[in-house]
Amino acid sequence: MILVFDLDDTLYPEITYVKSGFNEVSIFLNEDFGLDKNHTYLKMLDLLKENGRGKIFNKILEVNGILTKKNLRKCISVYRRHYPAISLYKDAQRCICRFKDSKKYIVTDGNIIVQRNKVSALRLAEHFEKIIPTYQYGKSFSKPSVKCFQKILNYEKINSSKMLYIGDNPYKDFINIKKLGIKTIRVKRGAYRKVVLDKSYEADYTVKNLDEIPKKMLTRINENR
Repeated sequence: MILVFDLDDTLYPEITYVKSGFNEVSIFLNEDFGLDKNHTYLKMLDLLKENGRGKIFNKILEVNGILTKKNLRKCISVYRRHYPAISLYKDAQRCICRFKDSKKYIVTDGNIIVQRNKVSALRLAEHFEKIIPTYQYGKSFSKPSVKCFQKILNYEKINSSKMLYIGDNPYKDFINIKKLGIKTIRVKRGAYRKVVLDKSYEADYTVKNLDEIPKKMLTRINENR
């Protein structure tokens, strides 16, 4: 069976990337404008907690009287291009090792540079047949599009009954690929861990962490087809 994984909040905690990026932007603002690095970093975390991820850099620049399009673009560039200080979940490390003899892929949405830097920092390339940032083909290929999954089926020359996808976001990860006959597992953690949606959006199976996916579970999935 071919295993396909999501990346953010499936194999590593995405909040650690966000914090890593905030740290780099805080360093930039300190070096170029003299803003206190620690204060700026903590303010970014406060804004994230209060309002989510939208326009955090705008607000930091505005409060300090340095909001311009140029400065905003620079903050976004520093954030997206930095080499992140991130690590795999421990259970993800064990899962990759447990299925070392299975062919594995990653399908991940998001800015191409950002996702490739994450993959490099996590040293994932050696463990996976191919890592596919969906945006490299255009945003229309991002989930819930099935296009990248169909590419993998074509690479491997298999039908959908031989593929299992593991992700965390019920809003987009499972609804369309289930229609192809691909089996799905949702790991309930990260930003969407408490979200409960209609059955059509939910995965076929749910786990709390990747340790709950033993080899025998794959055997059961095959037997239930």
